[in-house]
Amino acid sequence: MKNLCIAFAALLCSGLAVSNPVSALSANRSVAPQQQTSPAVPDTTIGVILVAPVTMEITDSISAKMKQQQQELVNGWEIFEAAADQNDTIVSVEIVPDQNSLDAIKLGLDDSVLFMEGSAKLSPKAEAILSRVAENLNNFPETDVTIVGYTSTTGTQQVNMDLSMSRAQNVMDYLVAKGVDATRMKAIGKNWQDPVATNATAAGRAMNRRVEIWVTANQQMIDNMQQ
Repeated sequence: MKNLCIAFAALLCSGLAVSNPVSALSANRSVAPQQQTSPAVPDTTIGVILVAPVTMEITDSISAKMKQQQQELVNGWEIFEAAADQNDTIVSVEIVPDQNSLDAIKLGLDDSVLFMEGSAKLSPKAEAILSRVAENLNNFPETDVTIVGYTSTTGTQQVNMDLSMSRAQNVMDYLVAKGVDATRMKAIGKNWQDPVATNATAAGRAMNRRVEIWVTANQQMIDNMQQ
């Protein structure tokens, strides 16, 4: 019996700065960059926002707000944990650094919990889970959201690109239908790029078929903390 579980962890600082599939905040900081373990989306897919230097105090405040939002998101999964069935998918909620070392939230969903195989239509379970996500995002409006769809290597590259984009877009469309402002969200299709497991096995391909939702501090949050 594999219950629906929530895994969340803060990543430690390291000496390397890397790219994330989140809104880039180009700023000079006195804090050490953090190592990010998740696949990177090229910076060219995301708009760059230029901001004034962010102080350690603001960085700490953003971290506290992100951890609060993360905890409320985790609490929202308890209803699904109680009803988990065998072979249910793992839902992960992590605190990770964005491109400029500000804390961000990464929500990971195996796409089997969202879609039927080869389909971009949301399942009833997907709608239930994403309703909780929408409620959380509406409670924390000072954040931006990047939704990234991935596939395995089954099928052609173009088919998988179209499928990954359709899945990411359908997740975004559902969140918009639940009241989340479309202007704070972006959908990206990454097909079989950035695998998290081998595509040589069925189990590995299942892990690579996934949707990630990244939640980052937006300009409004930073501006409010600088006042």
